[in-house]
Order: sequence, then C-alpha cells, then structure tokens
Amino acid sequence: MERIVVLGGGGHARVLISLIRAVARYEISGILDPGLKKETMVVGIRVLGGNDLLSRQIKEGITLACIGVGSVGDNSKRTILYKTVKETGFSVPCLIHPQAIVKENEVNISEGVQVMAGAIIQAGSLIKENTIINTGAIIEHDCVIGKHVHISSGAVISGGVTIGDSIFIGAGAKIIQGIKIGNNSVVAAGAVVISDVGDGLKVKGVPAE
Repeated sequence: MERIVVLGGGGHARVLISLIRAVARYEISGILDPGLKKETMVVGIRVLGGNDLLSRQIKEGITLACIGVGSVGDNSKRTILYKTVKETGFSVPCLIHPQAIVKENEVNISEGVQVMAGAIIQAGSLIKENTIINTGAIIEHDCVIGKHVHISSGAVISGGVTIGDSIFIGAGAKIIQGIKIGNNSVVAAGAVVISDVGDGLKVKGVPAE
C-alpha cells in the first residue's frame, strides 16, 4: 500500500482516518500536528511532531499527504496547509468513502477532495481542489464546487448550482437550483438560499439573507 501522512489530529482527522482505513489503499505513516504532543496516539495513529517534519517525510519516500483539518466558517487554515504540502512536493489524493455514492466516470473530482460516508455527487458535477463534501451531503447534477470549499454534513446543493472558492456551507443548508454563490462567502447552518449570494457575504435564515 502507498504511504500517506495526515496533517491535523482533531475531529476531522479522526473521521478522515476512518475513511482512509475503509478505502484500504493507503498506509498512514503518522500525523503531523503542532498542537499535539509528540508520540500522542490518535485513533491508533502516532503523532510524529509538527509540520516542520514535512520535508523529512519526503526524504523517507512518503510523497502523499492529506489535510486532516476541517473548518467552521473559515477555510483559510486548510487552504494554507494544502498549498504548503503542494509546495513541499507532496501529491494530495482524492479520498472517497466506499459508502459515498459517486459516479466517478460521470463527475470530475480534483486533487485533495474528500468525500465522506453517505455523501452523494450526481452526474455532470465538478468538485475542485481541496474541497470537503462531508457526511450525508448531496451535490445534485451539473454543479460546480470551487477550491477549498467545505460542504457540511446534510447540506443539499440542487442542480446547476455554482459555488465559488473558499466557501463554507453549514450543516443542513439548502441551495435551490441554478444559484451562484461568490467567493469567500458563508451560508449558515439550516439556511435556505433562493437567490444569488455575492462575494464575501454571510447569509442565514429561511429564506437566507
């Protein structure tokens, strides 16, 4: 199996490690997290140290990394980590849970995308780099989801929706068909979006505003 290092040791990392184990394609070499004590065990995986060890991992022949840091409203930390591992020389594989429903020959999923258990991605959709499609989220047909996006658990993105880069869609939010959401925006949990959202905005409520 190919060896992979996980950046981050919190809640999202634990879910991601479960996904990697379910895929049964990768051996996890360890966790890098500057906020955890070295040699700490996270669901059976050892914390090796901080992100300063990335270059050492490359020297040891480990060329795959995944971002085990989630986000709540602000995706900047994930974005920075993704850019850091790419600049260091790692590849960041797309990780799809076996219990997700994804027609891989009918959708376009980019590097670093994570699709969790129970998520559904329908035909004609494009998911760009370093995006999370979290547990039970639904991406309907012909959607475009930008880079460094987090679609939270249970969110429903209807057909033909365009979501820009670095956007956070909260748990259980619903976006009706054909909507466009601008870069760096936040859709709060439970919101129902029925009109376009510009760049850098935060919307909430039913209907969202």
